[in-house]
Order: sequence, then C-alpha cells, then structure tokens
Amino acid sequence: MRSVYLTALFLLLSYFGFGQKFQIPDSLKTRSFEEIERLQNINYRDSVKFVFYSKVFLSKAKQENNTLALAKGYRALSFSHTNDVVVRLQYLDSSIAISENLKDIRYPAVSYSNRADVYDQIKDYNKALDDYLEALKYSKNSNNKDFYYLTKYNIGLLKKKIGENEDAARVFKDVLMYENEKDIDDSGHLLTMLVLAEVYIQLKLHDSATYYNRKGIERSIKDNTDVYDFFVLNEGINLFGKQQYDSSLDSIKKAIPIVESFEPTDHELLISGYVCLSKLYKEFNEEEKLLETLFKINKYYEDVGYTSIEMREAYEMLINYYRDIDNKKEQLYYIDKLFLVDSILDINYKDLSKKIVKEYDTPRLLEEKQNLIDALAQKGKKSNLKLSIALILILVLIIFVILIYIKNIRYKKRFQELMSVQKPERARRTLADVKHSKTPGAIGISEDVINSILTGLQKFENKNEFLSSNITTGGLAKQLKTNSKYLSKIINTYKEKSFSVYINELRIEYVIDKLKNDAKFRLYTIKAISREIGFNTTEAFSKSFYKKTGIYPSYFIKQLDKEMSLNV
Repeated sequence: MRSVYLTALFLLLSYFGFGQKFQIPDSLKTRSFEEIERLQNINYRDSVKFVFYSKVFLSKAKQENNTLALAKGYRALSFSHTNDVVVRLQYLDSSIAISENLKDIRYPAVSYSNRADVYDQIKDYNKALDDYLEALKYSKNSNNKDFYYLTKYNIGLLKKKIGENEDAARVFKDVLMYENEKDIDDSGHLLTMLVLAEVYIQLKLHDSATYYNRKGIERSIKDNTDVYDFFVLNEGINLFGKQQYDSSLDSIKKAIPIVESFEPTDHELLISGYVCLSKLYKEFNEEEKLLETLFKINKYYEDVGYTSIEMREAYEMLINYYRDIDNKKEQLYYIDKLFLVDSILDINYKDLSKKIVKEYDTPRLLEEKQNLIDALAQKGKKSNLKLSIALILILVLIIFVILIYIKNIRYKKRFQELMSVQKPERARRTLADVKHSKTPGAIGISEDVINSILTGLQKFENKNEFLSSNITTGGLAKQLKTNSKYLSKIINTYKEKSFSVYINELRIEYVIDKLKNDAKFRLYTIKAISREIGFNTTEAFSKSFYKKTGIYPSYFIKQLDKEMSLNV
C-alpha cells in the first residue's frame, strides 16, 4: 500500500511541475504557513488564487521539509481538481502517504475522509467505507472526538445509502448522543435528527420517526433554519406509513415545492416525497394528479439523471397503469425506462453486499416486454398467446406441485430426525461438555465465577425455569447472584448463542419432548402451547420452532398424531 502511495506522489511531483522549483514571490517568502493558509481560505471560491496560494504553501513545505505542511499542501490542491477524480485521488494519496505516521490531531484522518468522499461520489462504496474506517481509527487515536463523530455520521450516511438501515440507525443515535452531550445545537445537529428519522421510516418505526421529525420542526421554527420544510416533508412521508393519508398529503404538498427549490437539492428525500405523493393520489383515486406526479418523477430522472431504488416504484406504477388501460405501446415504453434505471442501479450498487430487491425482477420484465412486442406486432395471433399462457400456467402448476412434494419430503425427514432423539439436548449435556475447549481467561472472567454461573444455568435448565414468560437477562443474573454483563458473556461463549436464542431453544427442546410423551398436551391449541412454555405470541413460538427444527409445530403435532395412531 505504501509503495502505491509513494508512486502516486512521484507521479504528482513530475506531472504537475513540483519536481521543478516553484517560484515563490518575494512578497510571500517570509510569510508563515498560517498566513498563507489564511490567504488560501480567504480565496477559496477564487479557483485561480486558491491554486496559486496552495502551490506557494506546498513549495514552502518542500523547502523546509515540513511533513505536516506537505500533507496539508497536497490535500489543498486536491480541492482544485473536483472535476478530475483521478488527479484529485492522486493528491489525496500523496497527502495520506506523507502523513500516515504523523501523530497529528487532524492528519491523515481528514485526508482519508476526503478520499472517502471522492469514492462515495463515484459510487465505489466499498473503498469509501474502508477510508471512512481509517479516518475513524486515526481520529480516535488522536482523541479528535469532533472529527471522530463527524466521520461516524458519514459512515451512517453510507450505510443508509446502501440499505443497511439498522446499522445506520445505531450510528446516527451514537452521533446524536455525542452532540447532545457536547450541547451542539447547530444545523448539523438538526440534520443528524433528520437522517435518523428517515432511517426510522425505512425501518417502519413510525413513532420514533415522528418524535425526531417533530423535535426538528420545533427547533427549526425556534432557530429559523432552512431545514424546517425538510422535516415537514419527511413527516409527511412518515404519516403515509401510519396510514394518516389526509395529513400526509397536506404536509407533502406544502413542503415539496420549497425542498425542490433548495440548493443543493436533497434528491433522495425529494424523490421519496414524490413517490409517496403518487401513492396518495392513487389512494384517493385522483388519476390525473397521479399521472402528473409520475411524469414529474420521470422528467426529474431525464433532466437530472438521478436514480434511486424508490424511483423504480414510479415506473412500476406507470407500467401497471398502462397495463390496466391496455395501452401496450406506453407500457412497453416504461418497461424500457425501468430497464434503463435498473442498469444504472446495478452499476452503482454492483459491489454491495446487499443487492437491490426488485419486485419486477429482470426475467419477468423481459418476458413481459417480449409478450408486449409480440402482441403489438401480431394482434391477430391471440390463440398463440392463449396457448403460451396456458403452457406457462401448466408449467407453474407443475413447479408448484414439485416444490410441495420436495418440501413434504424435507419436512418428513426432519420429523424423523426429531423422533429419533430420545431426550432433549440439554438433558444430555454435562458441565464438562459445556466447558470443553473453552479458555476461561479469554473472556476476562475468573474460572470460579464461570463455574458458578454454568452450574446455576444447569440447575435453571433442570428445573425448567425457562418456561416462565417473564425471563430477562437482569432477572436471571440476579437469581444467579451475578450481573447481566457476565451472564451474557458466558452464555455467548459457552452456550454459543445469544440469551434470547438460548431461552427459546430450551423451550423448543422441552416442548418437543412434552409433545412426544404427553397425549393430552398434543390436544392443546398452538396458542395454548406457546403460552404454556413461556412465549407471549403464537407467531414467536412458531418462528422459534421452525428455526430450531426446520418444521412448524402444527406439522410436527399432526405427524406425531399419525405416528402414534399407527403404533396403537
């Protein structure tokens, strides 16, 4: 990595003329770095003067062999090449290479962050995340907390962009907590609340989103900031999720023109607002306004070139609309548009671990497109179309039957595996088994404490105390005379699962044994069984049972009854 940086530095020196001496004007030769840096900042918007003072700064740094100043100089020159990504990255590579061993409060963290911004701009999200993580590491080592949390915020934005909303929510909460502790009360603090509320909408945590949207609205009114309408629009989108359609429509219609006129435009929030507005017009059967909004989204894409996953919904609505009125020509036109948007999204997101989820997957769109072309070209051949549809339906039916057959075979196999187990797994495990190959010191807890807690857990299992519906980590820790942190660590290490999974699997092992050996218990409803063994809902019980066994409890009981009747 270091050799790459040094190569980039050499190229910069030779290509941009820094291998030769830059002539510093006499009037600036005696100026300090701080004075030249101040001149850079004053002339930041004047590209010619900014580049000139940046060259002066860098030449002075070379003459005095000042490593920190060199890092600053190369970083400064990177801003004069915002339209040339390759050159800008070369300058930032040099800044990082020079400053990576410095113990400065800002460098190389700030250069890593700037390079991450460039990678984000060109949609290379993996490299962007790597550089943000480096910036995070260096700012933490230098105890630069403000920059550390600014970098965390940028990481949150990146995670939000690629759909990792749960991670993004945790990041933004951490940043918000820090800002509250430091009494940071500026527009940046409001933006943290806004993006957190946006993430909560994606996670369908609508009450949490409302809390931060309302808080942002109140603060915006008080401080007279420009973000007021962004919060209003965001809450309008959130209200749609709450099915409060009238209020949602009112908020979005009020805020969207102002957000649209704002510079720089928040494309993501704006498109979300328009897509939501389209859904509202569809809900209210306002067909003309629905089409007008959908056409506006399409024009926005054509004029600005911005694409998003949500934008796909607009094209899907247009395709469905023209399908419903049997306008095959327009239907085909917007299918092609959707293919174009998809191709851009695929390029932008090609390296992400989580791919775009498509309601209209590519094979289905291709098939639909071909059907439309055939229908437009050969309207008289309806019989062939009917035959094709019939064949497809038959094929789908055959596949469905095969899938059901395979599923039944798999379920029967899993049932037989459960029946072959003579007693619950917990009854076969000894304390020695649990401790096998585990080193107590690895988790920072003394062996005596570990033994005490493991013995307590064994008694807890033997007495079936896990059947209580009110078990919590804190409650069980208190019962075992320890603390929640130790208990969680030991369960994670020695049981190799989280606390909730540990409790649920104990319950499932118990209920399997109980159902096998108690005919009356098998007569209970699933709801009654789930409550009997400590689950608060039938759904939670069924999911846990399936996760542990690969089959559902209803199937297990049904097969168990068949098995028992054959043995009678």
